[in-house]
Amino acid sequence: MNYYDQHLHTFLSFDSDEQFENYLAYQPAYFVATDHFDLKNPYSGFRDDIPDYELLVNTHQKLQETTATKLLKGIEIGVVPGQEQEILRYLESHPYDLKLISIHQNGTFDYMDDAVLTKDKFAVAKQYFDQMAHVLDSFLDGHIVTHFDYGLRRFQFTAEELAAHFETELTTIFKKIVARDLAMEINAKSFGPYQNAHLYQYAIPLYQSVGGKLFTLGSDAHKASDYRLDFAAMSELLRSFGVNQLAVFQGSERFMADLPAK
Repeated sequence: MNYYDQHLHTFLSFDSDEQFENYLAYQPAYFVATDHFDLKNPYSGFRDDIPDYELLVNTHQKLQETTATKLLKGIEIGVVPGQEQEILRYLESHPYDLKLISIHQNGTFDYMDDAVLTKDKFAVAKQYFDQMAHVLDSFLDGHIVTHFDYGLRRFQFTAEELAAHFETELTTIFKKIVARDLAMEINAKSFGPYQNAHLYQYAIPLYQSVGGKLFTLGSDAHKASDYRLDFAAMSELLRSFGVNQLAVFQGSERFMADLPAK
């Protein structure tokens, strides 16, 4: 199996207008859109942003008649403590092939909001990592933990600062990921546009040191032109740490695929 992008968005996300067809123009063997599910989302005025499942199914049915690409259903689940049971009830009646676990907001603000710039960066990072650790204990679903650095994106952090201030928290998080047999995502938006590649250079060997072996690449594309964004550079980084395969999730099945070619 060739590796395919496991994190991208379409018009079914609140923050994207992209059409499925524009991604399918790349003619991947498999395609999965992971559109946003965020309850009481501060980004959109505390609205429940839930992708239209019926429209997803209908769109797949129409497109599958015109493409050789196998279409899979995916979702990116933003989890805030206290929402777990409501999310799980939704997932029981809306099956997905791929479920990403994300920490985007804390019930008051999104970690990318301007509001965080008025706060101490170490306090925000501590809250973010503590929330991630809590969610990994309380939300027992999903396949991939996305962009571990999302809560740090609005600040400048060095790898040395993470090691000095948050190595204990990150070690705990990575142990939970390993214990649950989840995968750690290398996120292209973090890696490239948000210039946090150095944080992944620190985090990858820390994750490996506690037994972490499952990795994925995700473009986090919100437009088709970002499909497989920075896959070559992210693959090169993983190779430098002895990683040669990536995890691919399709429902209850997990496959291993070779890293994309250089």
